[in-house]
Amino acid sequence: QTSSASLTTRGVREAAIMSKRKIDEDEDAAEAELAAAISAAAEAPDDEEIGGLGDGTAMVHFEVDGGECPKQYKAGRRKGEKSLLFLYLCIQGLGETPRMMLAECGATYTHLASPMGEEQAVACEWRKRSPNGLTPLLSGIGIPRAQPLSQSGAIVRYLAQRYGMAGEGELEAARVDCLYQTVKDLSGKKSEITGTAGELTEGPKGPAAAAASISAMLEAMPSPADAGAALNYGQLELLNVLIDCEEQAEGCVGALSPPLEAFRKAGAARPRIATYLSSPLRFPAIAPGYRYKDGPLKRAAFKM
Repeated sequence: QTSSASLTTRGVREAAIMSKRKIDEDEDAAEAELAAAISAAAEAPDDEEIGGLGDGTAMVHFEVDGGECPKQYKAGRRKGEKSLLFLYLCIQGLGETPRMMLAECGATYTHLASPMGEEQAVACEWRKRSPNGLTPLLSGIGIPRAQPLSQSGAIVRYLAQRYGMAGEGELEAARVDCLYQTVKDLSGKKSEITGTAGELTEGPKGPAAAAASISAMLEAMPSPADAGAALNYGQLELLNVLIDCEEQAEGCVGALSPPLEAFRKAGAARPRIATYLSSPLRFPAIAPGYRYKDGPLKRAAFKM
């Protein structure tokens, strides 16, 4: 006679098998969605115009070959793991710091960028797959395709841990995160930095004080002028913010802080960063309404 304990054990085992089967099936479905998105991007006409968000019949697809991993960074992808997939929109926005990080550390990955005009069936069903229903999304290198990671800050920190851009030890990691958060504060003052705001914020929350604090933090961190230095994610977030400000209003970063202007120039001149900034991976600046400032581009313009 079968005991109740044996029946319970068998039930638990069968439930585990069923759960594993469901996970595998869902992962296979996510891989099929990825293949459909890549296929639709390949079939989309080269002369299709994309002028920002709201256009397009398919995502824009990039296969990025980062080459050999620079010795100061980690390889990121471990044995047996799926390749990295980064999914965002056809704008700079929240995708810019992750893209810049991946460029700096020489990552090889697939990038899908949505112009927001395509059907979800050819967009990896990202609205359904995303934990918060939004982009950016990251999968591979330890993250299941069917359960991607969302939220830009979480993605930045995950990439930093994987590629060696988070600092060494608990204290240094905390200082890197302190820089990252302070740069976020500075980013909230872009209109003041670029001269488009009516009033200027004074005190510790103002851009001048934040810039001085950031400059002090940078003194204990690797110099972007050192080609062999491993930059951290706080520094890459800062570089992104400063480049954006300078593109909006030339000379504004130097007026804000000469040390930050020196940092911006050195960071933008790093070979892998410079290559990224001049590549089709870097989407055009946008005007209100998420439309490209200089007008639409043909899909062919986004080919590597």
